[in-house]
Amino acid sequence: MKQASRCGAVQDTANGGDEVPTTKTAKFQLECGFCGWRTTPSATYRCPSCDGALEARYDLDTVTIHSSGIPEIKYFDLLPITDRESIASGTSITTPTRHAKTLGARIGLPQIWIKDESQQPTGSTKDRLAACLLAVFAELGVTHFVSSSTGNTARALARAVNMAPNMRADFFCARGFEGAVLPFVSERSRLTVTDGTYAQASSTAQIFAAENDLTWDGGFFNWARREGLKVGYLEAFDQMPLEPDVVVQAISSGMGMMAARKASEELQALGRMNALPRLLMVQQRSCAPMAKGWSDGRNALSPADVVTEPSGIATAILLGDATPYYPYMHSIARKSGGAIVDVSEDELRDAQRVLHEDEGVEVCFSSAATLAAVRQERELGRISEDDTVLLTLTGAAGSHG
Repeated sequence: MKQASRCGAVQDTANGGDEVPTTKTAKFQLECGFCGWRTTPSATYRCPSCDGALEARYDLDTVTIHSSGIPEIKYFDLLPITDRESIASGTSITTPTRHAKTLGARIGLPQIWIKDESQQPTGSTKDRLAACLLAVFAELGVTHFVSSSTGNTARALARAVNMAPNMRADFFCARGFEGAVLPFVSERSRLTVTDGTYAQASSTAQIFAAENDLTWDGGFFNWARREGLKVGYLEAFDQMPLEPDVVVQAISSGMGMMAARKASEELQALGRMNALPRLLMVQQRSCAPMAKGWSDGRNALSPADVVTEPSGIATAILLGDATPYYPYMHSIARKSGGAIVDVSEDELRDAQRVLHEDEGVEVCFSSAATLAAVRQERELGRISEDDTVLLTLTGAAGSHG
Protein backbone atom coordinates (compact mmCIF):
# COMPACT_ATOMS: atom_id res chain seq x y z
CA MET A 1 0.00 0.00 0.00
CA LYS A 2 1.57 3.29 -1.07
CA GLN A 3 0.97 6.71 0.44
CA ALA A 4 0.10 9.23 -2.23
CA SER A 5 2.51 12.05 -2.98
CA ARG A 6 0.80 15.44 -2.90
CA CYS A 7 3.92 17.60 -3.42
CA GLY A 8 -7.32 19.15 -32.75
CA ALA A 9 -7.87 15.82 -33.74
CA VAL A 10 -9.99 13.72 -35.95
CA GLN A 11 -9.43 11.44 -38.90
CA ASP A 12 -11.04 13.02 -41.95
CA THR A 13 -11.96 10.12 -44.20
CA ALA A 14 -13.21 12.44 -46.90
CA ASN A 15 -9.75 14.00 -47.17
CA GLY A 16 -7.77 10.76 -47.15
CA GLY A 17 -7.90 10.20 -43.40
CA ASP A 18 -4.48 11.69 -42.73
CA GLU A 19 -4.61 15.30 -41.61
CA VAL A 20 -6.92 17.66 -39.77
CA PRO A 21 -6.99 21.45 -39.33
CA THR A 22 -4.53 22.93 -36.86
CA THR A 23 -5.31 24.07 -33.34
CA LYS A 24 -4.80 27.75 -32.50
CA THR A 25 -1.50 27.47 -30.63
CA ALA A 26 1.20 24.87 -30.01
CA LYS A 27 0.13 24.11 -26.46
CA PHE A 28 1.07 20.49 -27.11
CA GLN A 29 2.65 18.18 -29.65
CA LEU A 30 1.55 14.79 -30.89
CA GLU A 31 3.85 11.84 -30.49
CA CYS A 32 3.70 8.25 -31.66
CA GLY A 33 3.71 5.94 -28.65
CA PHE A 34 5.48 3.22 -30.63
CA CYS A 35 8.30 4.93 -32.54
CA GLY A 36 8.43 8.42 -30.99
CA TRP A 37 7.72 10.37 -34.20
CA ARG A 38 6.51 13.87 -33.30
CA THR A 39 4.59 16.62 -35.00
CA THR A 40 2.81 19.88 -34.17
CA PRO A 41 -0.90 20.12 -33.30
CA SER A 42 -1.75 20.16 -37.01
CA ALA A 43 -0.91 16.54 -36.35
CA THR A 44 -1.73 13.67 -38.51
CA TYR A 45 -3.85 11.17 -36.70
CA ARG A 46 -1.69 8.13 -37.25
CA CYS A 47 2.08 8.06 -37.39
CA PRO A 48 3.27 8.20 -41.02
CA SER A 49 6.30 6.14 -40.05
CA CYS A 50 4.71 3.14 -38.29
CA ASP A 51 0.94 3.84 -38.39
CA GLY A 52 0.84 3.98 -34.58
CA ALA A 53 -1.66 5.99 -32.56
CA LEU A 54 -0.57 9.53 -31.77
CA GLU A 55 -0.85 11.01 -28.28
CA ALA A 56 -0.90 14.58 -26.99
CA ARG A 57 2.31 15.58 -25.18
CA TYR A 58 2.43 18.70 -23.00
CA ASP A 59 5.22 20.75 -21.49
CA LEU A 60 4.74 19.45 -17.95
CA ASP A 61 6.95 22.21 -16.51
CA THR A 62 4.14 24.66 -17.23
CA VAL A 63 1.25 22.57 -15.88
CA THR A 64 -0.94 23.79 -13.03
CA ILE A 65 -3.85 21.85 -11.55
CA HIS A 66 -6.47 24.57 -11.21
CA SER A 67 -9.07 25.03 -8.51
CA SER A 68 -12.35 24.48 -10.34
CA GLY A 69 -15.47 22.37 -10.08
CA ILE A 70 -15.47 21.95 -13.86
CA PRO A 71 -13.25 18.92 -14.62
CA GLU A 72 -11.99 20.23 -17.95
CA ILE A 73 -11.01 23.55 -16.37
CA LYS A 74 -9.31 21.93 -13.40
CA TYR A 75 -7.13 19.82 -15.70
CA PHE A 76 -7.05 22.32 -18.57
CA ASP A 77 -3.23 22.32 -18.77
CA LEU A 78 -3.33 18.57 -19.45
CA LEU A 79 -5.91 18.76 -22.23
CA PRO A 80 -5.51 19.48 -25.97
CA ILE A 81 -7.78 22.53 -25.77
CA THR A 82 -6.36 26.00 -26.28
CA ASP A 83 -9.25 28.18 -25.14
CA ARG A 84 -11.30 27.68 -21.98
CA GLU A 85 -14.26 29.24 -23.78
CA SER A 86 -14.37 26.16 -26.03
CA ILE A 87 -15.46 24.01 -23.06
CA ALA A 88 -19.20 23.62 -22.58
CA SER A 89 -19.82 23.57 -18.83
CA GLY A 90 -22.03 20.69 -17.74
CA THR A 91 -21.08 18.29 -20.53
CA SER A 92 -19.36 16.22 -17.86
CA ILE A 93 -19.22 16.53 -14.07
CA THR A 94 -16.95 15.63 -11.19
CA THR A 95 -17.85 12.19 -9.83
CA PRO A 96 -16.94 10.60 -6.50
CA THR A 97 -14.13 8.18 -5.80
CA ARG A 98 -14.89 6.51 -2.50
CA HIS A 99 -13.58 3.88 -0.16
CA ALA A 100 -15.74 0.74 -0.55
CA LYS A 101 -15.33 -0.51 3.00
CA THR A 102 -18.24 -2.96 3.08
CA LEU A 103 -17.22 -4.49 -0.24
CA GLY A 104 -13.62 -4.66 0.92
CA ALA A 105 -14.58 -6.54 4.06
CA ARG A 106 -16.50 -9.08 1.99
CA ILE A 107 -13.65 -9.88 -0.40
CA GLY A 108 -10.65 -9.36 1.89
CA LEU A 109 -9.35 -6.12 0.37
CA PRO A 110 -9.39 -3.36 3.01
CA GLN A 111 -8.30 -0.72 0.48
CA ILE A 112 -10.67 -1.09 -2.43
CA TRP A 113 -12.02 2.11 -3.98
CA ILE A 114 -14.67 2.77 -6.60
CA LYS A 115 -14.80 5.57 -9.15
CA ASP A 116 -18.52 5.93 -9.89
CA GLU A 117 -18.86 7.29 -13.42
CA SER A 118 -22.48 6.13 -13.57
CA GLN A 119 -23.33 9.54 -12.06
CA GLN A 120 -22.32 11.37 -15.26
CA PRO A 121 -25.19 13.22 -17.01
CA THR A 122 -25.91 10.42 -19.50
CA GLY A 123 -24.91 7.66 -17.09
CA SER A 124 -21.45 6.79 -18.37
CA THR A 125 -17.85 7.92 -18.52
CA LYS A 126 -18.34 8.76 -22.21
CA ASP A 127 -19.52 12.22 -21.15
CA ARG A 128 -15.82 12.87 -20.41
CA LEU A 129 -15.00 11.97 -24.00
CA ALA A 130 -17.77 14.21 -25.34
CA ALA A 131 -16.63 17.24 -23.36
CA CYS A 132 -13.10 17.16 -24.76
CA LEU A 133 -13.96 16.06 -28.27
CA LEU A 134 -16.51 18.79 -28.92
CA ALA A 135 -14.17 21.45 -27.52
CA VAL A 136 -11.44 20.25 -29.88
CA PHE A 137 -13.88 20.13 -32.78
CA ALA A 138 -14.94 23.71 -32.04
CA GLU A 139 -11.33 24.86 -32.20
CA LEU A 140 -10.68 22.92 -35.40
CA GLY A 141 -13.70 24.49 -37.07
CA VAL A 142 -15.48 21.15 -37.44
CA THR A 143 -19.24 21.77 -37.40
CA HIS A 144 -20.59 18.41 -38.63
CA PHE A 145 -19.13 15.01 -37.82
CA VAL A 146 -20.01 11.32 -38.10
CA SER A 147 -19.62 8.71 -35.35
CA SER A 148 -20.53 5.09 -34.61
CA SER A 149 -21.22 3.47 -31.26
CA THR A 150 -22.92 0.63 -29.43
CA GLY A 151 -24.70 3.22 -27.32
CA ASN A 152 -23.01 5.28 -24.62
CA THR A 153 -20.57 7.17 -26.84
CA ALA A 154 -23.29 8.23 -29.28
CA ARG A 155 -25.62 9.07 -26.39
CA ALA A 156 -23.00 11.31 -24.75
CA LEU A 157 -21.96 12.95 -28.01
CA ALA A 158 -25.56 13.52 -29.10
CA ARG A 159 -26.34 15.28 -25.84
CA ALA A 160 -23.19 17.40 -26.21
CA VAL A 161 -24.10 18.30 -29.79
CA ASN A 162 -27.54 19.45 -28.63
CA MET A 163 -25.77 21.73 -26.14
CA ALA A 164 -23.56 23.25 -28.87
CA PRO A 165 -25.66 25.49 -31.18
CA ASN A 166 -23.23 25.37 -34.10
CA MET A 167 -22.62 21.60 -34.13
CA ARG A 168 -24.29 18.77 -36.03
CA ALA A 169 -23.65 15.02 -36.03
CA ASP A 170 -24.78 11.78 -37.65
CA PHE A 171 -24.61 8.66 -35.48
CA PHE A 172 -24.67 5.05 -36.61
CA CYS A 173 -25.36 2.07 -34.37
CA ALA A 174 -26.25 -1.58 -34.81
CA ARG A 175 -29.86 -2.61 -34.38
CA GLY A 176 -30.69 -3.33 -30.76
CA PHE A 177 -28.48 -0.57 -29.37
CA GLU A 178 -30.48 2.44 -30.52
CA GLY A 179 -32.42 2.78 -27.25
CA ALA A 180 -29.52 4.51 -25.52
CA VAL A 181 -29.30 7.20 -28.18
CA LEU A 182 -32.95 7.85 -29.01
CA PRO A 183 -33.61 10.29 -26.12
CA PHE A 184 -31.07 12.69 -27.65
CA VAL A 185 -31.99 12.37 -31.31
CA SER A 186 -32.80 15.77 -32.84
CA GLU A 187 -32.54 17.67 -36.07
CA ARG A 188 -28.86 18.24 -35.29
CA SER A 189 -28.15 14.80 -33.73
CA ARG A 190 -29.40 12.28 -36.25
CA LEU A 191 -29.35 8.50 -35.79
CA THR A 192 -29.11 5.74 -38.38
CA VAL A 193 -29.70 2.17 -37.22
CA THR A 194 -27.93 -0.54 -39.23
CA ASP A 195 -28.13 -4.32 -39.38
CA GLY A 196 -25.11 -6.33 -38.31
CA THR A 197 -22.36 -5.76 -35.74
CA TYR A 198 -20.75 -2.64 -34.33
CA ALA A 199 -17.86 -3.08 -36.79
CA GLN A 200 -20.32 -3.07 -39.69
CA ALA A 201 -22.06 0.03 -38.33
CA SER A 202 -18.68 1.72 -38.07
CA SER A 203 -17.84 0.84 -41.66
CA THR A 204 -21.18 2.21 -42.84
CA ALA A 205 -20.57 5.43 -40.90
CA GLN A 206 -17.15 5.93 -42.47
CA ILE A 207 -18.55 5.43 -45.97
CA PHE A 208 -21.32 7.93 -45.20
CA ALA A 209 -18.73 10.47 -43.99
CA ALA A 210 -16.63 10.06 -47.13
CA GLU A 211 -19.59 10.27 -49.50
CA ASN A 212 -20.92 13.42 -47.82
CA ASP A 213 -17.57 15.15 -47.29
CA LEU A 214 -17.99 15.04 -43.49
CA THR A 215 -15.52 14.46 -40.70
CA TRP A 216 -15.35 10.91 -39.34
CA ASP A 217 -14.56 11.07 -35.64
CA GLY A 218 -11.94 8.31 -35.75
CA GLY A 219 -13.01 6.08 -32.86
CA PHE A 220 -10.20 4.61 -30.74
CA PHE A 221 -7.51 6.43 -32.69
CA ASN A 222 -8.97 9.83 -31.95
CA TRP A 223 -6.57 11.24 -29.36
CA ALA A 224 -9.09 13.91 -28.28
CA ARG A 225 -11.46 11.12 -27.23
CA ARG A 226 -8.79 9.45 -25.10
CA GLU A 227 -7.67 12.73 -23.56
CA GLY A 228 -11.24 13.34 -22.46
CA LEU A 229 -11.46 9.93 -20.78
CA LYS A 230 -8.14 10.69 -19.08
CA VAL A 231 -9.79 13.40 -16.99
CA GLY A 232 -11.75 10.78 -15.02
CA TYR A 233 -8.52 9.10 -13.99
CA LEU A 234 -6.72 12.35 -13.17
CA GLU A 235 -9.68 13.12 -10.95
CA ALA A 236 -9.76 9.69 -9.32
CA PHE A 237 -6.04 9.62 -8.56
CA ASP A 238 -6.23 13.10 -7.02
CA GLN A 239 -9.30 12.15 -4.95
CA MET A 240 -7.67 9.08 -3.37
CA PRO A 241 -5.59 9.50 -0.19
CA LEU A 242 -3.58 6.43 -1.22
CA GLU A 243 -2.03 5.66 -4.57
CA PRO A 244 -3.62 2.68 -6.29
CA ASP A 245 -1.48 -0.41 -6.76
CA VAL A 246 -4.02 -1.85 -9.20
CA VAL A 247 -6.48 -0.07 -11.52
CA VAL A 248 -9.25 -2.15 -13.09
CA GLN A 249 -11.53 -1.39 -16.05
CA ALA A 250 -13.55 -3.42 -18.54
CA ILE A 251 -12.41 -2.95 -22.14
CA SER A 252 -13.76 -3.21 -25.66
CA SER A 253 -11.20 -1.27 -27.73
CA GLY A 254 -9.40 -0.08 -24.60
CA MET A 255 -9.56 3.72 -24.85
CA GLY A 256 -10.11 3.89 -21.07
CA MET A 257 -6.96 1.96 -20.30
CA MET A 258 -4.95 4.15 -22.66
CA ALA A 259 -6.32 7.07 -20.66
CA ALA A 260 -5.51 5.49 -17.29
CA ARG A 261 -1.93 4.78 -18.33
CA LYS A 262 -1.39 8.31 -19.63
CA ALA A 263 -2.97 9.96 -16.56
CA SER A 264 -0.75 8.01 -14.19
CA GLU A 265 2.37 8.76 -16.23
CA GLU A 266 1.62 12.48 -16.27
CA LEU A 267 0.84 12.68 -12.55
CA GLN A 268 4.03 10.78 -11.77
CA ALA A 269 6.02 13.23 -13.91
CA LEU A 270 4.35 16.09 -12.02
CA GLY A 271 5.33 14.58 -8.67
CA ARG A 272 1.73 13.82 -7.70
CA MET A 273 2.21 10.04 -7.85
CA ASN A 274 5.20 7.98 -6.76
CA ALA A 275 4.68 4.87 -8.89
CA LEU A 276 2.59 3.63 -11.79
CA PRO A 277 -0.24 1.19 -10.99
CA ARG A 278 -0.73 -2.25 -12.48
CA LEU A 279 -3.46 -1.99 -15.10
CA LEU A 280 -5.92 -4.89 -15.12
CA MET A 281 -8.23 -5.14 -18.14
CA VAL A 282 -11.38 -7.27 -18.25
CA GLN A 283 -13.52 -8.82 -20.97
CA GLN A 284 -16.54 -11.10 -20.80
CA ARG A 285 -15.70 -14.69 -21.64
CA SER A 286 -18.23 -14.92 -24.49
CA CYS A 287 -16.40 -12.17 -26.40
CA ALA A 288 -12.80 -11.94 -25.18
CA PRO A 289 -10.35 -11.85 -28.10
CA MET A 290 -7.80 -9.74 -26.22
CA ALA A 291 -7.94 -11.86 -23.06
CA LYS A 292 -7.36 -14.97 -25.18
CA GLY A 293 -4.41 -13.38 -26.96
CA TRP A 294 -2.90 -12.37 -23.63
CA SER A 295 -3.45 -15.83 -22.13
CA ASP A 296 -1.77 -17.40 -25.15
CA GLY A 297 1.23 -15.10 -24.75
CA ARG A 298 0.80 -13.41 -28.13
CA ASN A 299 1.51 -9.73 -28.87
CA ALA A 300 -0.80 -9.61 -31.90
CA LEU A 301 -4.14 -11.10 -32.90
CA SER A 302 -4.95 -12.98 -36.08
CA PRO A 303 -8.14 -13.32 -38.17
CA ALA A 304 -8.85 -16.53 -36.24
CA ASP A 305 -9.31 -14.45 -33.07
CA VAL A 306 -12.18 -12.40 -34.49
CA VAL A 307 -15.54 -13.13 -32.87
CA THR A 308 -17.85 -12.86 -35.85
CA GLU A 309 -21.09 -12.78 -33.87
CA PRO A 310 -20.34 -11.05 -30.54
CA SER A 311 -22.77 -11.91 -27.76
CA GLY A 312 -22.97 -11.44 -24.03
CA ILE A 313 -24.72 -9.51 -21.28
CA ALA A 314 -21.98 -6.87 -20.95
CA THR A 315 -23.08 -5.07 -24.09
CA ALA A 316 -20.76 -2.09 -23.58
CA ILE A 317 -17.75 -4.28 -24.32
CA LEU A 318 -19.10 -6.38 -27.20
CA LEU A 319 -16.26 -5.93 -29.69
CA GLY A 320 -15.52 -8.99 -31.77
CA ASP A 321 -12.58 -7.67 -33.79
CA ALA A 322 -9.93 -6.23 -31.47
CA THR A 323 -7.07 -6.69 -33.93
CA PRO A 324 -6.16 -2.98 -34.32
CA TYR A 325 -6.28 -2.29 -30.58
CA TYR A 326 -4.70 -5.35 -28.99
CA PRO A 327 -1.05 -4.28 -29.47
CA TYR A 328 -1.74 -1.21 -27.34
CA MET A 329 -3.48 -3.17 -24.59
CA HIS A 330 -0.79 -5.85 -24.66
CA SER A 331 1.89 -3.19 -24.25
CA ILE A 332 0.02 -1.51 -21.38
CA ALA A 333 -0.52 -4.80 -19.54
CA ARG A 334 3.08 -5.92 -20.02
CA LYS A 335 4.75 -2.64 -19.07
CA SER A 336 2.55 -2.02 -16.03
CA GLY A 337 2.76 -5.56 -14.70
CA GLY A 338 -0.97 -5.94 -15.27
CA ALA A 339 -3.01 -8.40 -17.30
CA ILE A 340 -5.99 -8.92 -19.60
CA VAL A 341 -8.47 -11.40 -18.17
CA ASP A 342 -11.97 -12.66 -18.82
CA VAL A 343 -14.90 -13.45 -16.54
CA SER A 344 -18.04 -15.54 -16.91
CA GLU A 345 -21.65 -14.40 -17.14
CA ASP A 346 -22.37 -15.87 -13.71
CA GLU A 347 -19.46 -13.88 -12.25
CA LEU A 348 -20.78 -10.70 -13.90
CA ARG A 349 -24.26 -11.19 -12.48
CA ASP A 350 -22.97 -11.91 -9.00
CA ALA A 351 -20.58 -8.95 -9.05
CA GLN A 352 -23.39 -6.62 -10.10
CA ARG A 353 -25.52 -7.91 -7.21
CA VAL A 354 -22.69 -7.50 -4.70
CA LEU A 355 -21.94 -3.93 -5.78
CA HIS A 356 -25.59 -3.06 -5.25
CA GLU A 357 -25.87 -4.84 -1.89
CA ASP A 358 -22.60 -3.60 -0.41
CA GLU A 359 -22.15 -0.17 -1.98
CA GLY A 360 -25.60 0.81 -3.23
CA VAL A 361 -24.53 1.37 -6.83
CA GLU A 362 -26.65 0.34 -9.82
CA VAL A 363 -24.14 -0.31 -12.58
CA CYS A 364 -24.03 -2.11 -15.91
CA PHE A 365 -22.46 -5.55 -16.37
CA SER A 366 -19.35 -4.00 -17.90
CA SER A 367 -18.80 -2.02 -14.71
CA ALA A 368 -19.45 -5.15 -12.64
CA ALA A 369 -16.74 -6.93 -14.63
CA THR A 370 -14.15 -4.97 -12.64
CA LEU A 371 -15.22 -6.57 -9.37
CA ALA A 372 -15.54 -10.00 -10.98
CA ALA A 373 -11.95 -9.72 -12.20
CA VAL A 374 -10.62 -8.55 -8.83
CA ARG A 375 -12.31 -11.45 -7.01
CA GLN A 376 -10.80 -13.85 -9.54
CA GLU A 377 -7.32 -12.35 -9.25
CA ARG A 378 -7.61 -12.29 -5.45
CA GLU A 379 -8.37 -16.01 -5.38
CA LEU A 380 -5.40 -16.70 -7.66
CA GLY A 381 -3.11 -14.69 -5.37
CA ARG A 382 -2.28 -12.06 -7.97
CA ILE A 383 -3.91 -9.30 -5.89
CA SER A 384 -2.97 -9.24 -2.21
CA GLU A 385 -4.67 -7.99 0.92
CA ASP A 386 -2.16 -5.14 1.07
CA ASP A 387 -2.96 -3.81 -2.40
CA THR A 388 -4.90 -0.60 -2.91
CA VAL A 389 -7.31 -1.31 -5.75
CA LEU A 390 -9.35 1.14 -7.84
CA LEU A 391 -12.42 -0.10 -9.71
CA THR A 392 -13.65 2.17 -12.49
CA LEU A 393 -17.42 1.78 -12.77
CA THR A 394 -17.90 3.17 -16.26
CA GLY A 395 -21.67 3.11 -16.60
CA ALA A 396 -25.06 2.85 -14.97
CA ALA A 397 -27.29 -0.22 -15.12
CA GLY A 398 -28.73 -0.68 -18.59
CA SER A 399 -26.07 1.38 -20.36
CA HIS A 400 -24.28 0.35 -23.56
CA GLY A 401 -20.75 1.15 -24.71
